[in-house]
Amino acid sequence: MSGNGSLLSALLAESRGAADSVEAVPRRALVWARVSTDMQEERGLSMPEQLRQLRRYAGEHGIEVVEEYQEAASAFQREEKRVEFHRMTARAKQDPSIDTILVHDMSRFSRDSGRAKVLLGELRRAGVEVVSLSDPAADPDTVAGVYLEAITLARNEAYSREIAFHTRKGCRANVQTRDPETGWCYKNGGQPPWGYRSERISRGLDKRGRPIYKAISVPDDRVVAGRPVHEWARHCLVELAANGASIDALRDFCNSGSLPAPQCRHWGSSTWQSLLQPHKLLQYAGYGVWNVHRKNGMKRAPSDWVVVEGTQEALITENEAIAVARARQQRAATSPGGSHAQRRAGHSRYLLTGGLLVCARCGANMVGARRRDGKGCESDYYVCGTAKYRRGLGCGAGVYLDRVLVEEATIREVECLLDVCTDAKRVTEIVNRRLRDAAHGTTDERRRATDELSRLEAGMANVRLAVQQGLDDIAWANERLRQLKLEHTQCTEVLREPTRPVANAHVSKEQVMAYRHEALRSLNGPSNADRRGLVRQFVTQMDFEPDTRLLTMTLRQVPARLSRELVAGAGFEPAAYGL
Repeated sequence: MSGNGSLLSALLAESRGAADSVEAVPRRALVWARVSTDMQEERGLSMPEQLRQLRRYAGEHGIEVVEEYQEAASAFQREEKRVEFHRMTARAKQDPSIDTILVHDMSRFSRDSGRAKVLLGELRRAGVEVVSLSDPAADPDTVAGVYLEAITLARNEAYSREIAFHTRKGCRANVQTRDPETGWCYKNGGQPPWGYRSERISRGLDKRGRPIYKAISVPDDRVVAGRPVHEWARHCLVELAANGASIDALRDFCNSGSLPAPQCRHWGSSTWQSLLQPHKLLQYAGYGVWNVHRKNGMKRAPSDWVVVEGTQEALITENEAIAVARARQQRAATSPGGSHAQRRAGHSRYLLTGGLLVCARCGANMVGARRRDGKGCESDYYVCGTAKYRRGLGCGAGVYLDRVLVEEATIREVECLLDVCTDAKRVTEIVNRRLRDAAHGTTDERRRATDELSRLEAGMANVRLAVQQGLDDIAWANERLRQLKLEHTQCTEVLREPTRPVANAHVSKEQVMAYRHEALRSLNGPSNADRRGLVRQFVTQMDFEPDTRLLTMTLRQVPARLSRELVAGAGFEPAAYGL
């Protein structure tokens, strides 16, 4: 025993000496700061203040700040709008030297508890820890830590949804409130239709002594070509659109008269396509319309719109607005193809339209075009959208890119990348590991349903509270409660389903090779929908420079971290083709 004890003591002493001889590696961190409202400036959460506190924390704890990221955007908006945030998380997951992300509090990171939980898991698997200065530290490997993290994320989401609820309630009331002096209703923001301009008016002081500004829409009285802009808008609607003029004819009329476009320098077909929508025609007739679009840009049902009569000076009468709408319907009935501004069908013969191929000179999308060559034969080409929709205005003379040539080059590049990404041995290992992890999918589904139930119950409580506090729109409150209760019932049914064990799944090398064969067959098959889907899995963007005739193809790292190792090992770089 004494001999063994001496040996053990010697080994422990040796290990302590080895540990003492190794220098501690300093933590390397990315710093993230975000602000979404002016009120946060007053609460000490401004961007400079967040960065100052984060730098001080890093200095006190011996953390090396590698790079700072900041963004002025909501943490509950559409994900594609958080450009800097995704650039930071991608850097953290791809750079092995980064082990920490510093945030002022977890609400700066994300207010969506579902997305935040998934992203935190991805970062942990990459060896990156998110450290909050304001929230208590939660160890995800302990039961208490799991509860604490869930409570923190749920609290942030609940707070965000409560703000959104009261904001929408305020917007609904604001758009129906008439100004005591002008008699017109206030606007909730956004650009008014062409022919109107937004006018800010001061209406008293708030409780902090600052002026309260409201916005109303008034006719745009700027004089262009001898007439005010609002008269030109009336002329286009009543004299042209109501008499059957096409969208392209309206576009050309405005460009030929040098009339100011709402956003770009020159008019496009899509601009008039939007101006002739029913909710815009209502605004031209003097109505106020709110709650037309969802956050994702899709339209709500007209029954969900808030329509208020006489909110601004009308440029056209109600009968004239109806005449414009009928003319549009008759033209659509006689011309099913519509204007060039309408979206192409899913069976389009052009593989790279829809935003994948863009003009490097002006940033517009390259669109499909058919033209006759010197021998009288018609062929398909890609050309800058400004050449087709604005007759070359804004970008210059269009350069036509042969469709067959550019699509064959794209297919060749995707085939090479597909060969690398479907290495049978490595893909089999990765997929089988993912399948084993997916064995807990039922538990994740029930957890999501539980979180959704908490959110729905909080939403119903907010609606009832608003009614108790004097909400005028009882019909809206009843409809909202009905929707929330329906969703609550659906989540309850998910939790009532008995849990079923997931069978062990396994994929073989032969199945991977069969998938590769099927993917190659689809890539060279007749269905453009299948080909387009595969191409977009591997290609991020293609830029065509008309002056140099150079096409640059940027390859996507897909899927997730799979192609990162494989593509790097094969030496792939963004490909450039001189055409």
